[in-house]
Amino acid sequence: MTDNRDSRPKVLSSRVLAKSWRVRFYEDILQYGTRKPAPYARITVPNFALAVAVRGTDGKVALVKQYRHGVRRDFWELPAGLIEGNERPVDCIRREFREEVGFDLRNPRLITRIFPSPARSSQVAYVFSGRVGRRSRRYLDSNEVLSVRFVSSAMALRLLSQNISATQLLAYLLASRQQN
Repeated sequence: MTDNRDSRPKVLSSRVLAKSWRVRFYEDILQYGTRKPAPYARITVPNFALAVAVRGTDGKVALVKQYRHGVRRDFWELPAGLIEGNERPVDCIRREFREEVGFDLRNPRLITRIFPSPARSSQVAYVFSGRVGRRSRRYLDSNEVLSVRFVSSAMALRLLSQNISATQLLAYLLASRQQN
């Protein structure tokens, strides 16, 4: 096995090309060994948390349908949201689940962390499993319009596979494996 530190480039410079809301775009100049320096684009965006939550009465999974402007289509997804400030991932998913689904998230347990786009970003997705708790008040952000459905495991897999978001599908598959 080789030492990966040998494959890490030297960062000769880094500059912010643009910044907006919670996103920053960078151009780094990297040099691998004695090779010619080359530009590399990277972004920083907030980390997020998502939950695979099962309803205790019938074992159905909570999903939300939401428009995603980057690809200009609707996706069925696991409830999720961006981590705000110094918020802990577990507090984020509790807040987001309540806001999006309108129920408390009981016993959230961190299953894993996923790097959705490691080539361009250090963003982390914290994947939780949990149980759907008591009904609570839903609060949607001004840029959110979503539908909520509780579906069987088979239907959840089918809906998550229609317009595949790799992070969402992987999170669901990992959580399903943990529950079995």
